Amino acid sequence: MTSATTLLVPLDGSLHATAALPVARGLADVLDATLAVLHVANDVLASAALADRMKLSAEDVRGLVVEGRTGAAAAVIVREAAERQTALIVMCTHTRLDSTPRTFGTVAEAVLRTAPCPVVLVPPIRGRRPWALRRLLLPHDGTPTSAAAIGPAADLATQAAAELVVLHVATPGAERPTEAGTLVSPRYVDQPHHEWPAWGREFLDRVHGLRPATNRAKIRLAVVDGEPGAAIVDFARQDASDLIALAWRGRLEPERARTMRRVIRDTVCPVIVFRVPPP
Repeated sequence: MTSATTLLVPLDGSLHATAALPVARGLADVLDATLAVLHVANDVLASAALADRMKLSAEDVRGLVVEGRTGAAAAVIVREAAERQTALIVMCTHTRLDSTPRTFGTVAEAVLRTAPCPVVLVPPIRGRRPWALRRLLLPHDGTPTSAAAIGPAADLATQAAAELVVLHVATPGAERPTEAGTLVSPRYVDQPHHEWPAWGREFLDRVHGLRPATNRAKIRLAVVDGEPGAAIVDFARQDASDLIALAWRGRLEPERARTMRRVIRDTVCPVIVFRVPPP
């Protein structure tokens, strides 16, 4: 995680967007960070009118920095995040709730593509329920790409005194990852009993070796089978995960990031996306 002490929460004026606030408050408590709420529009309003437009009560804005800017929403959000050296951007995946399942709204997708820091995406259906980080789910397919999220995820789990659950999905019949340095798992969860325990020990040894912070985190390894995206979503629901951490190479073309898109679209818990530099 960056040493910056600001979390940026863009709100577009819809009630659905305010679902990001409880998650942002919980993360701000963990990181001892200032919470800055940003509204981008065609006009600039006084503080009271600005809070009213963002559907925030006087109690909601207590302890927050509330600011308005003009311009193109995604570009302004990314610029503000860079100028403030923001640790995280916390925002809803989309704020239009209709009958069509959607992964991102246009602003959220544009912010994700260009953000200078990790982005926490909150499904608007979770509403304004209180949120705290007790269990962080880290899907890991054995590739160096997914391994890149271990360090920052472990840092966050350690700061929150949360459990870090590393999830490996074994997909019968699927092609094995071809990325160099991948720790290839047994093909099926029901392989001979000695194979999975041996693989699990090597897997956790690698996890601990990648980042000293993992030695201070409470780590549990879980293995399931199925289609990766659906399996991650189901496990997060059954295991009562508070946050899912995903590593991402920065590509969102239709043939890319299928698992990430599926998880973000279907999960009911927030997702933090760590962007990984191309190999």
